Amino acid sequence: MKNLYKFTHMFSCVHESHSGYKNKMSVYHILKEKKCYPHGCIYFRWRCKQLNKRKKCDRGFKHVGRNCFGCKYFYEEKIHNYPVLQVSKSEYRTFLSQLDEFEDWLSEVQEREQEIDGIIDSIKPLFVKKIYPKTDFISFRGYLIVFKEIFLGRVHWEDYAYARISSDYYNSLKLGVGDRLEARARIKTDRGRIILHHLKAVTVISRGQPAEWNREKVLLAREVATQFSEQPENCVQCPFGALVDVENHHHRREFARRQLLCLKGVQDYRDCYVKVEYCGLDKEANDLPDKLCFKEGSVLR
Repeated sequence: MKNLYKFTHMFSCVHESHSGYKNKMSVYHILKEKKCYPHGCIYFRWRCKQLNKRKKCDRGFKHVGRNCFGCKYFYEEKIHNYPVLQVSKSEYRTFLSQLDEFEDWLSEVQEREQEIDGIIDSIKPLFVKKIYPKTDFISFRGYLIVFKEIFLGRVHWEDYAYARISSDYYNSLKLGVGDRLEARARIKTDRGRIILHHLKAVTVISRGQPAEWNREKVLLAREVATQFSEQPENCVQCPFGALVDVENHHHRREFARRQLLCLKGVQDYRDCYVKVEYCGLDKEANDLPDKLCFKEGSVLR
């Protein structure tokens, strides 16, 4: 079974906020989060007649904002965008039927304890970024265990699944990439992702590599981490690429989103040296997977 929510070949959208994802949007974002197909979405862009002509603002502002309301040069543009279906109507109808079956299965297993069996593909520190009016900070919340495929009960889940685990539990289990686990866990969805939580009765069937992370390494990675405005696929799958949940408390309304951190401190993913470190002559000696030897990839939401 595949995660139909994360299919990105079904829709594209020219909304300016999607440019970092090459306008390829997930099924979950279009049908569940924004619910903008087929009617589209409407938003208003604030504009200034003076700034448009590169003239100085009478009030000394350099950008259009809430303080511009009431100014004679202020106006709004109404923007109406439509997601574009990238497959035929018949293919889409077939997909919707499959999506119904997928969601029926999700409703049956959601928040119910399941036996799980899988091999760890990567382990990453779990961070949360909080933004306040005068400051922002990144807090460490444990670890995220990534499975490239896993058995959830009797279902062979042939897609990514993520298990959240506390720092203390991780340290006691001494988990590493390549370890095969059997455990019990509850399943939930988070913006289209399959998340395993409340792991218990964890048994390590076979060992892979030694544990990579400890608290000192995590805190150092947090200090040197750089933030990317885009989310290149290969960076997301890289052991040092961490998707961080962002909680924006600067506005009355919080906007849920994720931001990509590079835990190696690379300034631009196009100049990444991590692939050289891990895919050079010592690749075989390090016994690292081929997936780290990547070319510049596409971007995903």
